Amino acid sequence: MVKRYLEKLRQMNKKNLFWILLPLLILGAIALTLYLLFGRRLLVVVEQPEVFKAWLDGLGPWGEVAFTAIRAAQTVFKFVPAEPLEVASGYAFGVWGGLLWCMVGTELGSAIIILLTKKFGMRFVSKFTDPEKLKSFSFLQDNRKLRPLLFVIYFIPGAPKDLLTYFLAFTDLKISEYLIITSVARIPSIITSTMCGAYFGNKNYLAAVLVYAVTLLISLLGVLVYRKIEKHESKPENEEK
Repeated sequence: MVKRYLEKLRQMNKKNLFWILLPLLILGAIALTLYLLFGRRLLVVVEQPEVFKAWLDGLGPWGEVAFTAIRAAQTVFKFVPAEPLEVASGYAFGVWGGLLWCMVGTELGSAIIILLTKKFGMRFVSKFTDPEKLKSFSFLQDNRKLRPLLFVIYFIPGAPKDLLTYFLAFTDLKISEYLIITSVARIPSIITSTMCGAYFGNKNYLAAVLVYAVTLLISLLGVLVYRKIEKHESKPENEEK
């Protein structure tokens, strides 16, 4: 399947391919620069939302751009956990602003992963994860079930979404379909984190703790639901009958 995608890329008009990849290459360069400059030190800043907000505010209108690039870099390189970054975005931009810029950065980072995986295949995947782990998503190979299951998995907090992005590059799913499905499905899990950050910023600590506790409970239930789906969908058809 990887060879088929590589062949499609070769057949594309070079000029069109250049303009498609250029924005992603620029964002990738920004993300890599941030990673090299800050690396895991950024986690210390993210875990101090007031410091993170002051830094973004100091960048003026470029604050949103910087955050989007950091979020995209986090999606690709995983140098900081996603949740603290989401909470910090809620503190810095509010519930809806945090949701918006988290979504934009996440989808851009995911698009980079998918395009690079399609182009370089397992050579790229092996740089970030064990390719053998992708076998756990073999139950998604049924094209009829792929899209509804994809929405459910991204909707469920606690499901292994990071690894799934690499796997989807080897399916027939279009990037546009991926972005639409996942952008809608991600909203509940991201908005709970931005709510925590916003409540914390407004010193409404009780509401922040309650939202966090409910989110943690939902995440634990989500893991159980995902495992049940994986187990059910992995069963051979004759066994299901």
